[in-house]
Amino acid sequence: MIKNKFFLALTIFFIITSVTYAFELLLTPSYSYTLNSTGDTSIQQSLDYTGGRISFLIPTQDSEEISYGPYVGFFYNYELLDSSQNIEDVGISLGLNMKYTTNIIGNLNFLVSAYGGVHTEDYFQNFKTEILINGGISYNNLSLSVGYETRYYEEESLTVNYLPISLGVSFKF
Repeated sequence: MIKNKFFLALTIFFIITSVTYAFELLLTPSYSYTLNSTGDTSIQQSLDYTGGRISFLIPTQDSEEISYGPYVGFFYNYELLDSSQNIEDVGISLGLNMKYTTNIIGNLNFLVSAYGGVHTEDYFQNFKTEILINGGISYNNLSLSVGYETRYYEEESLTVNYLPISLGVSFKF
């Protein structure tokens, strides 16, 4: 119980201090479609999930095309809830987001984002790894991207590969 409160307090502190120094707030809700899973052969079903990430990005000093910063994600594994595994239906993810944007024409931009961090469905009792890279287009402050994501579930000896489709909105300040 104390461990959960500590991580909640740490997350709130992380968000507050990040907002103070952030130049861009990026919200990316997404739907992740299961491509395949390896490891536990008893699971051959869809492990799709919905969720979203909030990133606080700071542009690099040498180029405003590249920005980086922490992210916090919240997701809901509605298919994992129906399986026989001991995985909760709501999870949190924390990590680093790197974003590259370059102009194509006018206000239309090419966008590549990479997320790397940890995720958990058991409220920070066990951490698992997530890696996500996606590309797409953005117009003004709206974006649409598709990518490839891998999530590892160590206790279950399970690796799941996803195709996330994300809509995003960014606020620069």
